[in-house]
Amino acid sequence: MSAAILEAGAVKAGYGAGMVLHGIDFSVRPGEAVGLMGRNGMGKTTLLRTMLGLLPLRGGRVAMDGADISREAPFRRIRRGIAVVPEGRGVFASLTVPENLRLAARPGVDGSRRWTEERVLDTFPRLKERLSNRGDQLSGGEQQMLAIGRALMTNPRLLILDEATEGLAPLIRDEIWRVIATIRETGIATIVVDKTVASILSLVDRSVVIVKGAVVFDGPPAALQADEALMHRCLGV
Repeated sequence: MSAAILEAGAVKAGYGAGMVLHGIDFSVRPGEAVGLMGRNGMGKTTLLRTMLGLLPLRGGRVAMDGADISREAPFRRIRRGIAVVPEGRGVFASLTVPENLRLAARPGVDGSRRWTEERVLDTFPRLKERLSNRGDQLSGGEQQMLAIGRALMTNPRLLILDEATEGLAPLIRDEIWRVIATIRETGIATIVVDKTVASILSLVDRSVVIVKGAVVFDGPPAALQADEALMHRCLGV
């Protein structure tokens, strides 16, 4: 079996005097879609920030392709082929749609340029209709499309989406899920965080549920759905 693209081993992390992650194990393999799930405040974003090097480790290790990157700078981790769509989107307000996309454009770690500006705009027709608009002139859904498109312009091996559809209208959420499914089909590994449990479970290969900084479930979506008690206790479903 190939090495995980990104892996956390017994990771501990927190803020100030408080510990949030209590020895978490987590991984995503090439081409795999993983749903990172749990109620608010359980440690999902903290785990992502720790694996990306934005929050210091207090224990354990982070690895990419089997190599320990625990002390590596965040920008070097990203250069290994990670793209992030952050909570809040992070669109550049003063730049137009094409400028936001072109700012991120670069080949993948293997030199490929499968995702071009043209392909992104074909994937998000709504953005093609907004080419002259600045980031702050887009709706929330359009900004999320732009944030995903910008991430794809880096031609990543792994795409991380934190709160993929938070605050979006139902029709826009459906469009975002459609695009995430399309991305998955291209072979890009994905980590998806979202509160829409049914949508995540219909999309991913594996579900990981976190409660109070610890993994309480790691397995196929069907097994999670079959455990009604766990679904209700940990996800409110």
